[in-house]
Amino acid sequence: MVRVLVGNDWSEELEEPAGTGWAVQRLAWFAEDGDILVLPVRPEEEFLAYVTSLTGTRRASLRILVPPPGRVGTGVLTADRLADPGFLVALRDLLGGQPADEIFALWPDAAVAELAGALGCPEALQGHGFLGQSGGLLGSSKAVFRAVAAGVGAPLPDGAVCADPRRAELHIARILDDGSPVILKQDYGSGSDGNEIVSRTPDVPLRGARQIRVLGAADSGSGGVGAGLRAYLDERWDWLTAGGRHRVVVERYHPDSRAYFAEFWLSDDGCRLGGHGEMQYRPLPDAQVMPAPDLDERQLHTLVEGGRRISEGLRAMGYRGVLSADAVVTPAGEVLFTEYNGRATGSTHIYEIVGKRVVGEGFGRDRILLERVWPTGWEVPSFGAALRRLRESGHAYDPETRRGAVVLAAYHPGRKGVMLCFVDEDLESALHREQLVGKLFTAG
Repeated sequence: MVRVLVGNDWSEELEEPAGTGWAVQRLAWFAEDGDILVLPVRPEEEFLAYVTSLTGTRRASLRILVPPPGRVGTGVLTADRLADPGFLVALRDLLGGQPADEIFALWPDAAVAELAGALGCPEALQGHGFLGQSGGLLGSSKAVFRAVAAGVGAPLPDGAVCADPRRAELHIARILDDGSPVILKQDYGSGSDGNEIVSRTPDVPLRGARQIRVLGAADSGSGGVGAGLRAYLDERWDWLTAGGRHRVVVERYHPDSRAYFAEFWLSDDGCRLGGHGEMQYRPLPDAQVMPAPDLDERQLHTLVEGGRRISEGLRAMGYRGVLSADAVVTPAGEVLFTEYNGRATGSTHIYEIVGKRVVGEGFGRDRILLERVWPTGWEVPSFGAALRRLRESGHAYDPETRRGAVVLAAYHPGRKGVMLCFVDEDLESALHREQLVGKLFTAG
């Protein structure tokens, strides 16, 4: 079986792409013997050797192919790079003139469907027809998410999808009048960058958004629409709608909630649960813990079964691939779904490969995973140096004890770091190990 793995991330149909080719190197975790990896830049050989030593994949069996630079350079796999005639010749040569058996992409983009067609094997990409019509974008739309979730009966926070600022005004004022803050979401925002909170008081904890805008009772329209709220929307509407191209989600914000996800793999054969976990914020995404901690039986059931219904709804439309259903658990114990992400997320390779393949059967029973996003103050000189420090200190992941730190991604020179996942028997032990490892990389 020959697979083609495509390291793309996000869609140029949504915004002008930018990147360094660093984040998509997580594609290496999915590689199996004989795979062809298509990446925007060639990964460090030391990183590939490290990943394959943990997954058991034979490094020598993998083929790496990097298309010529495209219209925005080499950092991302734009559509023109995937359609480059020389690249297609080279890829067909690696396939030995035979069609690929499977095409797996990090992002379900129309350009990948076109690549499958150019290779003469559209059937190798499940959901080809849907993706070829840019259906993959529906899996990242917060507006479409609310329609699908409401349609399948998954619990949602109070709110509305708004294409008009006057409609947004009315729903924001209504929720504020009920005594709750409001979170506004760009339709296609990612990583909480497209979110803002509107509140009548400044004491709302900031989580999952860049900033809080405080509007007094007169400003926000107690019993109606206030001038301050209208001025705020006049100021921010262009940003919220990406220049008027998209809709805005208005949603009741539940302070002090905890954020969780349940991720599913959708295929022609059905819908299977991949994994679940907690997402921690400070105020933007800061860490992940897998599997999901501190949920009672009812809450976990609601998270998984609600996520399954949402996934089945999108699957019925033709979507195939990974879908993460995100939810919050409120201080009152309610489970409310807030969005989905139709792509291989920053969680997928952690639970699916590090958890299930590297850690093995004990994952979720006697071992948990803690990933920390860019710990403050950490500086790593290079991937190789970071790995050596971990090994010399005894903190590198040990397959015998099934404990230690796994380096998830290669070195990012701009941020002077790598991403780490801590494997231990419980969260307390993982946090303690994180503190010890931090001493290896903290400047001064």
